[in-house]
Amino acid sequence: MNIKQKKCPKKIILNTLSLSILFVHMSAHALQALDDGDLRAINGQDGIHIEASLKESNIKTLYWTDQSGRAESDATDQSLTAIANTVKLQKSNISSTPLTADMKLNMGTVDNKVATNLDLSLSPMLLTVESFQICDSAISGTRCSAKIGSLAVQTTSNTHFGLKTTNGILSKTDLAELNLGLQNANIYLGQVSASGQLNQLILKNFNFNFKGQGFIFVDPIEGFKLQTNSGTVNGYVDLTRVVDSASANLVNTGTYGGSSTTNAGLNLEIMLNKGVTSTNAYSLDSTNTPTGAKGLIRVGASGRMVNSFLQFRGMQNAGNLLGSAINSDKADQNKGIAGESGIAFRMKTDFTKDSDPMLATGGSATTLEIGGAGLNTYGFEFGNLTGLLKSNRASFDTGDVYINLTDSKQVTLPENKVFQDSVFGNGQKLTSLDDYKQDLYTTVASNLTNNRPYSLVTSIRGGEFQAISRRGRFTSSANVAASNLFSNNANNGLDNKWGLALPFYNLNANFAISGVNADASSSYFFDLNGNKTKVADSGTTPRLGFSLGMSTQGKNADGSKTTSIMVIDGAKDYYMGLRNVDMLLKGNGNIGVENGSLNLSLNNMLVVMAAEVAAGYLPGTTYASCLTGAANAGSAACKAQSVSDIKNFSKSDDVLMGMKVRFGGDMNLSLIPNSEILADGTGSRLSVIGDLKLKGSTNTIQISDPINGSALGLDNLTGELGFNNAIVIGKNSSTGDGQVGFNASLQFNPSNSADGVFRARDLNFYPPASTGVNAGSRLGEVALTGGRLTSQFNIIPRN
Repeated sequence: MNIKQKKCPKKIILNTLSLSILFVHMSAHALQALDDGDLRAINGQDGIHIEASLKESNIKTLYWTDQSGRAESDATDQSLTAIANTVKLQKSNISSTPLTADMKLNMGTVDNKVATNLDLSLSPMLLTVESFQICDSAISGTRCSAKIGSLAVQTTSNTHFGLKTTNGILSKTDLAELNLGLQNANIYLGQVSASGQLNQLILKNFNFNFKGQGFIFVDPIEGFKLQTNSGTVNGYVDLTRVVDSASANLVNTGTYGGSSTTNAGLNLEIMLNKGVTSTNAYSLDSTNTPTGAKGLIRVGASGRMVNSFLQFRGMQNAGNLLGSAINSDKADQNKGIAGESGIAFRMKTDFTKDSDPMLATGGSATTLEIGGAGLNTYGFEFGNLTGLLKSNRASFDTGDVYINLTDSKQVTLPENKVFQDSVFGNGQKLTSLDDYKQDLYTTVASNLTNNRPYSLVTSIRGGEFQAISRRGRFTSSANVAASNLFSNNANNGLDNKWGLALPFYNLNANFAISGVNADASSSYFFDLNGNKTKVADSGTTPRLGFSLGMSTQGKNADGSKTTSIMVIDGAKDYYMGLRNVDMLLKGNGNIGVENGSLNLSLNNMLVVMAAEVAAGYLPGTTYASCLTGAANAGSAACKAQSVSDIKNFSKSDDVLMGMKVRFGGDMNLSLIPNSEILADGTGSRLSVIGDLKLKGSTNTIQISDPINGSALGLDNLTGELGFNNAIVIGKNSSTGDGQVGFNASLQFNPSNSADGVFRARDLNFYPPASTGVNAGSRLGEVALTGGRLTSQFNIIPRN
């Protein structure tokens, strides 16, 4: 974007020397010695250039106050306050130069309108926060939640912000250009376990690096909004790949290597570290990786996106968004949990696909990534993204996202109408109204006097991700040995004609976090062999309290949007997998990072799912037998119906069988970092290890016929299960290309107790729905007193 400079007389440029001479020639009673470290360098021509250096900045507390509907009898005020304690900003611990901010501001005119060119840059820095709490200052002496742990943000590259406008700063009608370069940042959450050991959950090389053209404005209803389109003017956002700050020390032969290694423009790499030295908690090795950290999982996105907006606004009178506040004795005080204030935002975008017209002016098609975090790992890239209809762009919408501080034991989720209207074979509805009530904590009131579980709740309403990948390829990171690189005979995998699809529709969710001092003797972690260990025999361990409730809708009315898990043949547009998945998931508990793994304890967990196992053509696909050149391309059948119905996801033609599942209970599990490729062939996997104790009498698995609805049910499931599951990306020994494996291991009755025996107390056959008979014919029962069931399923793509 070019900005015409307004003709102005030259201004005097002051630097340290000229400013000192000027002061020397002025009358003064005393002069103080000046040096470059104490001065700001100011240049004035048609704008200003300011450099500022900072040795250290210390802030005792930062806080945010939110009005919240509250139900406790001692709540004399409706406000809660989130507090960050002891905040320090300083230069990065791997940098020898001071923390420096550089600002350039130039002004000019475009068509007689004021134009602005602002450029900000911040050198590598370290920001630390000792702890977070949520407090009620209205209580005498101030009552607070337990501390949530320490936080740090560490950058190893400069952070950039650039803004070019053609009509002031804000305009709905005039194009602006925005650059935001948050690159190569490490973000740490620290917890000190019961044994005094410091453990960390880390986001390594976090990137949010984008350049966009669009419109920036403030609207009385929509709030602050960045929008790429207005009328006939079409802007864009590019998530540009970022050079790894440690490339000079890496083996740059991976998929995204070359002269240097790059990471995704939006990059999230989750790593874990244990036994960290508290006096040097943020040390990095020669690859700018936190010393001793191990990788868990990485996700990322890059490329051009269009039809986008990002919106921030306040919220008032949110009504029944989260329901009415419930106190610790479950008394409804008819006070809206969301209160009279809060923060709301929404982001929506369309992804560009291969040969997209919006790529004519530059940029690259959108790609998504998932894989191991850190170096010497494998991954997978989703490319050539489209909607369910091939002619449509893929899209992502966060839905309306709300952030509130809460003092309630319970929140609510929107009801899933499919579940409320559907039944299992026994006539029981898939869900009841109570299933949409989500507990934020289960601690009894008597234990809450000095440790109140005030929560930060993030709520999502109407989120969706409609993306079908028609080209998938396996990838490798930097530092992968030459012998472990994929063959990728077909143009580094860019000519692949197969892919994966994980779309979701109408996502509604509540996610709450709070500080908690958990009972160490009932908090566990697992190792790779499935061994379960207490954090400590007594006392408490600091953990992150959390509660999650979420639901998805299987499809919209015409089947053009879906929640599915599918394998795609991109050449012929075949699909196979679970489609139209309605799901409800909820539970509460705590999260710890003891022993270098991510450990979850879930109480009163509930999973309800209804899905179709299906295979066929994607909507709107021309049948292979009717393509030009096919032997029967001119047959009457092809002429009558040569394209699959665009609404076929709302029909049952492709369905092989139906599946309905409901189970609940208490679960402990660990996500163990194991993504590095090891010499013995292990690693390169996401390991999920834990146990589940089923509770209640409504646990069931039912398989149904898609034509007449008759079903076989494993009903009234009870007992205990242990599991050791892994998703493994590896190199196929025959082809040298990538493959993905799904390894599952179930151990029945891991405690070897009478109560732990796994039983399907009722094995039932249910007649077709048309008979009007809800009661099943009992065939018997199944009991497994012990033993292990294992399976391994590998997907080996064809080129």
